[in-house]
Amino acid sequence: MMQNDTGLIPLGYYIVRNSGMASKPSWAPSGYVTVAGCLCEGVIPGIESIPLDGERLEKIQQEWNLSATEARRLYDAVRNSCMQINYEQFHNFLDYDTPARICREFFAGREDVLIIGLCSDDKHFLEESYIKKVAPFPKNTELMGWDLYEFGDYGKEEEPLPPLVYHFTGMTLGLGCSFCCCDMDGALIKRMGIRLNSYGMYPDAKSANQAAEIVNSERLGEPCHYLPFALFRCFEKNKG
Repeated sequence: MMQNDTGLIPLGYYIVRNSGMASKPSWAPSGYVTVAGCLCEGVIPGIESIPLDGERLEKIQQEWNLSATEARRLYDAVRNSCMQINYEQFHNFLDYDTPARICREFFAGREDVLIIGLCSDDKHFLEESYIKKVAPFPKNTELMGWDLYEFGDYGKEEEPLPPLVYHFTGMTLGLGCSFCCCDMDGALIKRMGIRLNSYGMYPDAKSANQAAEIVNSERLGEPCHYLPFALFRCFEKNKG
């Protein structure tokens, strides 16, 4: 598998409407971005995980500012283009061309819609067959920063976390919510004395790994492991 020129391992691509925060953390700057569905109502993939009915169709229209016809076409396009690689039907795109094509077709000229590439420096991901199929990032990218996302087996809150498992039967990975859901007031950020960047993310891998170590050793979040992931903005040249 090829890695991008940063040495990070691409894990997939997402379309994010960065103005679609369901519940924004109190500390988050105006440019806060996440691919976590728990905080952001505007993340594709995700819309295809629920069977399409009138209520769901209307919600897609409202969330993405589309007509009923466009919303149905978007639903079908995403449903036919995504690979489920983790729990709770949280999907992604395995290549950049697919979200780029969707953005050109449905969101041309929309400054609030971004293509985000997720990646990791954890070599265990290279053992996963689906990850080996993820296309390398395009050259026109910007590192936005690092975030902590749920990953791996769940344990009981009163017990130590079980060993981190990278392979799952059927559903191969376990990417979930951002730790920010459990730290809406930024207690960990203050404790570490770290300054997040303009996207509301850890500025480098070192600070993100330090945060993950504290979160996991002290069980500060949900009863599961948190791993640091880097988010890249991929710029679509033909979008406008």
